[in-house]
Amino acid sequence: MTWLAGFVSAASVALAFDPSSSSNFVVYWGQSSAGSQKSLGEYCQDSTVDAIALAFLYQFPNTKLDFSSACKSTFSGTDLLHCPDMAADIKLCQSKGKVVLLSMGGAAGSYGFSSDAEAKTYADT
Repeated sequence: MTWLAGFVSAASVALAFDPSSSSNFVVYWGQSSAGSQKSLGEYCQDSTVDAIALAFLYQFPNTKLDFSSACKSTFSGTDLLHCPDMAADIKLCQSKGKVVLLSMGGAAGSYGFSSDAEAKTYADT
């Protein structure tokens, strides 16, 4: 039981986002068209940031992602982005209690679900 108390104590220290607060600070990350955006990990080091929305998933259910210059390759045999640095940064953000969300939609693209069941199936993949 002592290990559980230690875990809960450590977890509460890492929490930055407070769902009951009206003053959480959220930033939008991933669309630096000029290539000047800092890494996601650098944003997570900022103690004032509570949550980060990643931009963005612009086509679904046929998945298409766009994180500007953050991803340099795709998974072999697919057009799905492979972003190992970003994956490591997401883990860093989470370890600091930051909420990391994926922004779905965008100014252009093809997105939407034909039913609640299709949306649930997509969310479970």
